[in-house]
Amino acid sequence: MNARHLDLFPLNDPRLTIQPHETEAPADDSKSTFDLCKDDGEVVGYVKTWVHDDGFAGFVHFDPDGNVVDWQVCSKPGPGSQLN
Repeated sequence: MNARHLDLFPLNDPRLTIQPHETEAPADDSKSTFDLCKDDGEVVGYVKTWVHDDGFAGFVHFDPDGNVVDWQVCSKPGPGSQLN
């Protein structure tokens, strides 16, 4: 899990937790996938994030069926951002 990717998206439901998505070792460290889980461990969605060296970053939030719920991108994080 790349913790700096977690800074990309707000978790707007405090009842959910973020878990690393169980996949093979990522081939690209600039991308991460996280499961959004209820307290009982049920996966209710997932988030794919990316951060590139040039400052382009973002996330896409999907529901369990793969439909886009939310997405955001930024071309350059601000000077106080933890993405630098």
